[in-house]
Amino acid sequence: MEATYLDWSSRSRALRMPPANIGNIERLVTIAAGAALLGYAWRRRSGSLGLTSAGLIARGATGYCPAYAVIGLDHADSRQALAGERGIHVRESITIDASADELYSFWRRLENLPAVMPHLERVEEVDFRLSRWTARAFGVMPITWMAETINEVPFETIGWKALPGEAIQHAGSVVFRRLPEIGATEVRVHFQYSAPGGKAAPWLAAFLGHDPAKLTRDGLQALKERFLQR
Repeated sequence: MEATYLDWSSRSRALRMPPANIGNIERLVTIAAGAALLGYAWRRRSGSLGLTSAGLIARGATGYCPAYAVIGLDHADSRQALAGERGIHVRESITIDASADELYSFWRRLENLPAVMPHLERVEEVDFRLSRWTARAFGVMPITWMAETINEVPFETIGWKALPGEAIQHAGSVVFRRLPEIGATEVRVHFQYSAPGGKAAPWLAAFLGHDPAKLTRDGLQALKERFLQR
């Protein structure tokens, strides 16, 4: 009887998934988002939302995003996450009846920020340049990342970025512009971040009540109210 041999190595190659192109934390957050959306879809008996949630869960489980592959984006490589025009931009501003010096001093003590931005659990200053941030994704999953201050003009501006390879890849700045004619200060915040779920993430975040733009607006409003209560 003639022996038959199977080329398992060739078969394995044929069945092998494409290499992961999203980072580990992005995978976890995507799974959490998919699970949350699945629960909502179940309650609403929505087939379309159910399919969307299944796609998110599959994306997180496999670590592979076909859309990223098409455009050549690899979020497993943090150096690509914010390159060029990639990432999502948030720009918010508010006018506060306080001096730029006061507002800058409050913000520069980074451990103060959770008091006005409740989505932040804590911010720990490692040294004058480095800090450790902890937030909760969708109010449940804790995420921690390291950031560094990369630009600073006392009482005028603070710029920062996440360290390479951190859970949240983002960069941003806050500017304190004096308005002497009305005795107030305009606070302008601009940051760019790489979102789990790519460009589709903002609508999902808003749907779940954690839209970064809204969180930033709420934080600035809380900062304004804090200085009004002095």
